[in-house]
Amino acid sequence: MRLFRRFCFVLIMLCLDLSSAWSEDLLVGKSCPISFQGQPLGILVFSKEWYHNGRERASYTPYDNATGVGIEIHFLSNQTGGLKQQNIARCDRYRLLQIRRSNLQLSDDEQEIQIDVPPQFEEPFYDHSPLEHGYGTHASPDDLNDKPWPTRPMRASTVAIYDTPYASDHYGKEGEPIKVMFETCVVCQRDQQYDSLLACGSWGYQRDYMGGYVGWSEPEFIGPQCLNQPSYHFKRTLDQQKMMDYRYWLDWR
Repeated sequence: MRLFRRFCFVLIMLCLDLSSAWSEDLLVGKSCPISFQGQPLGILVFSKEWYHNGRERASYTPYDNATGVGIEIHFLSNQTGGLKQQNIARCDRYRLLQIRRSNLQLSDDEQEIQIDVPPQFEEPFYDHSPLEHGYGTHASPDDLNDKPWPTRPMRASTVAIYDTPYASDHYGKEGEPIKVMFETCVVCQRDQQYDSLLACGSWGYQRDYMGGYVGWSEPEFIGPQCLNQPSYHFKRTLDQQKMMDYRYWLDWR
């Protein structure tokens, strides 16, 4: 009987934990349709943005001294695009690929426009450790310092990434605003055929130059814009990058 009571107590506590985790709903800022040859595969969802100071003090409300923004990006496939459903595009998996464009002062190994992954990556996808991501039903990243929720909420999507970019005043150019833009695209990855770049969304932030001892203002979020195909800059970045040979497996030409 004592063992049974203990089991019931553990089960109740587990249910309470799950209930608490699910209580932090995804706040949607924008959703973009994703299709293949005119057939809808699902939607790319951009969450409401949040703000932080060097990956600390995250808040959905803008505040003075913030230096960066944060966002969740989720791809949710539908019945037509589901890997275990109709899967009309014949994908083996869906991935998220992102490029970054900025006017920051860069180090020697950085470029104004580049694939937004570390240089040691063998593939260009953002949904790969140690970058923050998830598949299916998953808990949000365990680093809560740059997230606006007190505990890790659960999320459910085909593939998701969690991005918290920032730029301190050190990387700004005197007299110019700090502007950082991203383009996030869904990729249909296939093991035996070429991959397909699908639709995308662009987003970013800007910190205006204030001058004097003030430096740059807190970031102003630049809301997502849907793109029915990757932009010229996106394709050019993939074609010219020298980090990896993956570009030869993309069937966008």
